[in-house]
Amino acid sequence: MKVGPVDGSVQEVRDLFEDHGLNIESYLEKPPSPLNTRFLVIPIVVFLLFLFTLALLPAGSPEWQSRFIYILSFGSGTWICASTQLRFKNGIATFCVAMGLVLTVLLAAGLISPREAAETVKSLRGK
Repeated sequence: MKVGPVDGSVQEVRDLFEDHGLNIESYLEKPPSPLNTRFLVIPIVVFLLFLFTLALLPAGSPEWQSRFIYILSFGSGTWICASTQLRFKNGIATFCVAMGLVLTVLLAAGLISPREAAETVKSLRGK
């Protein structure tokens, strides 16, 4: 076992620290635990709830309602992206999740067609 410049068996390192009156736990870092799964499930459920609300919102509804649902949808999407980054610590995965969420909101709102969404994904893949 090697702890900084100290090399030896586990018992030798522990004895060295104890002989000098040091606490070995104060020098070692405990790795952070991964984000709990519920912190991914909750924002996904919230996002789906807003997504269905956005998709089922009547066409004649006031503009403030649709704008409010857009803000809540993108807010919950941001929450999903943050949770994904904290859980997996992978920028590419977080970017893919973000693009998927944005395209899903735009599709649910009827602002883009499925064909346009597929073309957007193809153009991103080529870069």
